[in-house]
Amino acid sequence: MATDILEKPETQTFNRVLQEKLKSMIDNKKVDITTIARGINKSPTTISLYLSNKYAGRVDTLEKDLNTYVNTLEKSEKAELKSLEFVETSIVKRIFNAANMCQMRGKMGVCYGAPGIGKTTTINAYKKQTSGVIVIDPCENISARTVLRHLADYFNLPYQNNTTQDEYIEMISRKLDRNRYLIIVDEAENLRIECFKALRKIYDKCKDTCGLLFVGTGDLYSILLGIKNGFPYISSRIGYLEHLDALKSEDIEKLVYQYFPNCDNVLLKTIAKVCNHNARSIQNLLDLCLDITKSAKIELNTDVIEAAKGKLLL
Repeated sequence: MATDILEKPETQTFNRVLQEKLKSMIDNKKVDITTIARGINKSPTTISLYLSNKYAGRVDTLEKDLNTYVNTLEKSEKAELKSLEFVETSIVKRIFNAANMCQMRGKMGVCYGAPGIGKTTTINAYKKQTSGVIVIDPCENISARTVLRHLADYFNLPYQNNTTQDEYIEMISRKLDRNRYLIIVDEAENLRIECFKALRKIYDKCKDTCGLLFVGTGDLYSILLGIKNGFPYISSRIGYLEHLDALKSEDIEKLVYQYFPNCDNVLLKTIAKVCNHNARSIQNLLDLCLDITKSAKIELNTDVIEAAKGKLLL
């Protein structure tokens, strides 16, 4: 039977340069042993044994994987990676206002708009800044039982496989009632009608002391129109509706200046037009523009934007 343990550690040769690189990265907190192990599909114990010259497996094979890992890490450090910082765009203000209204007044609300305008980022920022916010991010066709279990897990409520939906609703409602919680459902267009019904029951039991905010795309609005025709007892409870338009020019300026603080108005308008005022597309475009300008050692210009545009599905 094959085995990795071939020789005693003291009879093997270890790559001292590689070991020192790894130890330096760990000491400087660039990476830890667990992350290294996960990166090459080995156990943390294996990495620890290797660094202490006690590994008894195939050192040459392990060092090949470790060298590849270190080279990748070094390349990522050399690359100038940026990410857009959270800024208060017009979208942020409108979602924050809707969330605050629903939470403080116990309303059921809806925010919908095009993908990529910053809805999810804004939801997470609101949750970070405000207590009592529960975010549900459902996968497609999620069941009501899964949604209810998510809420039960948030409060560490006990449940069994045979716990009924009504029992879930009763337990969760008792926790939410009169405590000014806010449940935000992101990408709510993925919810089945049974999920809307279950959440509506929780909302009703809390008697306007718990807010409920559905956030999604235009598909969510279409679903709500269908609910209005078929299940008016759900749609009639919606007390706040916000249609989120595209990012405004001043929003795009805040985003672009994080990458190119000297960008002029002509280039700003070009970026806005190319990206159709979409925040996600803007970041993708700016990442490519940054790579091009750095490698060519040039300033941002329309040719750079066009070159970056050609590498994106816009």
